[in-house]
Amino acid sequence: MIDFRIYLRENSGWLTVNLFLALVMTATMLLNGIPAHEIGYGMLLCVFVTVAAAVLGFGRHCESLRQLEEMRKNIAVVQNEMKVPEYLYETYYQDCINVLVKEKDRIQNELISRQQDLTAYYSMWVHQIKTPIAALRLLIDEEISTFLELEEALQDDMCVIKCRQMQNELFRIEQYADMALQYTRLGAETNDFVFENVMLDEVIKLSIHKYARQFIQKQLRLSYTPQQLMAVTDKKWLGFVLDQLLSNAVKYTRQGGVTIRVCCAGQPCGGAVSEPDEKKAGHGHCDEAAQAFCDAYDESVRIIIEDTGIGIRAEDLPRVCEKGYTGYNGHADKYSTGIGLYLCQSILEKLGHSFHITSAQGKGTKAEIVIGGMRDV
Repeated sequence: MIDFRIYLRENSGWLTVNLFLALVMTATMLLNGIPAHEIGYGMLLCVFVTVAAAVLGFGRHCESLRQLEEMRKNIAVVQNEMKVPEYLYETYYQDCINVLVKEKDRIQNELISRQQDLTAYYSMWVHQIKTPIAALRLLIDEEISTFLELEEALQDDMCVIKCRQMQNELFRIEQYADMALQYTRLGAETNDFVFENVMLDEVIKLSIHKYARQFIQKQLRLSYTPQQLMAVTDKKWLGFVLDQLLSNAVKYTRQGGVTIRVCCAGQPCGGAVSEPDEKKAGHGHCDEAAQAFCDAYDESVRIIIEDTGIGIRAEDLPRVCEKGYTGYNGHADKYSTGIGLYLCQSILEKLGHSFHITSAQGKGTKAEIVIGGMRDV
């Protein structure tokens, strides 16, 4: 409720003028010999009219403020909601607002157009840069084959080792190029999300295949049992998130390995995969008990990526998903950008999925994605 005292303070000028005129008229009538009771009757009548005018003005004032408050909450349609101006200064104010709205629309359209041009440029650049990357990869593979054939070199030959290192750096360049493209697309006004029932095993296997060489070169163990579960998500963007999480897992794990688990939210995800399970998974079978549970209760699905790497400090953990934040472990690694996990969280939020990271320094990190709306196969 608008304070009536504020209204009186804002209109104290004309009230003071009325009071001064009343005093002048009273003094004039007394000097002219008019009886006091007649003067008092006239003054009471003036006071009544003044109070009535103030109350009515206060009501109109409150209504105007209410309309302004509604317009403030819906500023996007302010031009269509403004009341008809009663005073000249209101007309000028509304003209100023209209000019500002038009200028805001012009700047917004200009920014959208610029963002679209930037996204188109980055898309073209990434696709063009992949051509020389692919050519360099072929040249390096041929170089390695030449060394192995002509020199009968072993795997630890210095030339072969250098070529392997070049392969790794080339892979990193391609990874950063893709990250730049996704970062630009994520900030665009429009997106290319396509929600559909996705077989999660297919997306996970594609990410594993990308990093298979890194696992082999670092001699890291990978544990994963396909479950043949489906979830409503965007295949391409979810794949990018899994790529980033696997990249971090491989980068910060020196020994041990990475475990990927998929299960329903209502079921506990098992630990490391045993030898019989790995053979079973290789033939495309799934955990029938977990599948039956998911089908019966239509539970959301969890994707867990857990490594035995260096972990994250407790003071850094709450901020690892902030844009540009690298933390202690990130500063220790010269290749850290502080963008990967920020992109993961932003993408998963737009997809409507949950994202959680837990870690203990020196023991490893666990990243968990929770996808709702799962469907059975």
